[in-house]
This record gives sequence, structure tokens and C-alpha cells, in this order.
Amino acid sequence: MKVHERLLLSLDSNKFTDEFKKILLELNIPLKEFSDISKIPYSTLYKIVQGRDFRVSTLKKIIDTLKEFEKDKDEIDKIAVIAARPSLDKIKTKIFSVKGKDYLLKEYPANTLEDCITASIQAEREGVKAIICAPIVSSSIEKVVRVPVAVVIPEKDAFMNALEVVVNKI
Repeated sequence: MKVHERLLLSLDSNKFTDEFKKILLELNIPLKEFSDISKIPYSTLYKIVQGRDFRVSTLKKIIDTLKEFEKDKDEIDKIAVIAARPSLDKIKTKIFSVKGKDYLLKEYPANTLEDCITASIQAEREGVKAIICAPIVSSSIEKVVRVPVAVVIPEKDAFMNALEVVVNKI
């Protein structure tokens, strides 16, 4: 779920202030910087995070600003990596450059075939451009998704080789 959607849903439960603070932390944006970007006075934002009431026009500016942050984040193509948690923990970098283009790796931990299939469907729904997985589950995943699938074979430089293969399929 996108952050602006989470924020709007929190209006109904009176948790708007907590959700707004959490989103600012997730995006690593200080309140002052958010104020500068959104053109909402810092004093107004400060009152909001203190739990005070605010105008609908201010809410619209907050939502529009959050949408802009999401747009920037969504511009980089995402590639899913479906694997057991220990394998995912070995991935040190989340953004890789292949043929001069950056790709964001999204991790999907899975321990069973069912987990892998569920993760692949979820990844496709979240807009990934391709999936990297183990050879044993690749044929099952290819049957349920419409994005390219590449396998990673455990050897030196295997991950980068799989990343290049999947990028060539995009």
C-alpha cells in the first residue's frame, strides 16, 4: 500500500498523527524539509504532529507531496528476488546498475514452494519488472506470472549473472 493511501486510511481511525510521523521516518524526511518541499508552513506541520486539527487544503498538500515522493521512488524499475532469508541477507546492495540502468531489488523471503508462488504473485502485483529465484521453483513461478523469470545458481558471481539475464529479458 502506498504511503499516501496509508495516511488517508488513518484519518478514519484517529491515528493520523502517528501515521504521519511514521511515514516521515520511513521516508527519512525531517519535518522542516517536508515543510520546504510541500510549501506548508513549518508551524502548521508542527501543530499537526502535535495532534491539532487542520484544514482539508493542508491535507491535500500533504497527500500531493507524498505522491511526489512515491513517484520518485517508483521511477526505478524493481526486480524481485525470491529466496530463503539467509540467502537474501547476503545481498549487501539494494540498487544495482546493469548496462547503465539502475534496478532496485525487492526481497521476498520464502521457505516453501507455496511461499515462492505467493511471493511471485505479490511481486507482480507490486509492479516488479522481473523475478530472480532458485531453479527448483522457477518453472512453477513462470506458470503464474507474466514477468520474466531468471534463476540464480549458487556459484561465484551467480547473482550478477542472473541479474543481467533478467534485465536482458525486460
